[in-house]
Amino acid sequence: MQRILAADTAGHAGLKAHEYAGFALAGATPVAIFSSKDSLLQKTADFVFSLAIPIHSHICMNAVVSDYIPRAARGAARVGVLGMSVVTYLGIMKMNLSGPGVTETVKGLWRRPQK
Repeated sequence: MQRILAADTAGHAGLKAHEYAGFALAGATPVAIFSSKDSLLQKTADFVFSLAIPIHSHICMNAVVSDYIPRAARGAARVGVLGMSVVTYLGIMKMNLSGPGVTETVKGLWRRPQK
């Protein structure tokens, strides 16, 4: 559990998870942008995002906790970061499973509203 709470100091496994999450985000983003609506490629990219975004942000936010939070408050801050990461994962999965998905939600920000 300590390796999850202090993900930025989890050693080689934590660094590799962060690296692979970054690679997944870099690979899935152009696929999501250029794939057609509701295609298998777009759905795959959405599920890659549902894993990579929370992992990447969890490790990065733990690094922020290590750098800026006093040692006495780090435990509580790390529990908060873990909670945020779990809620992020669940929210993205809900959007993917019962909504339009991450890609269509973001693309919708640039579409004109239908009258």
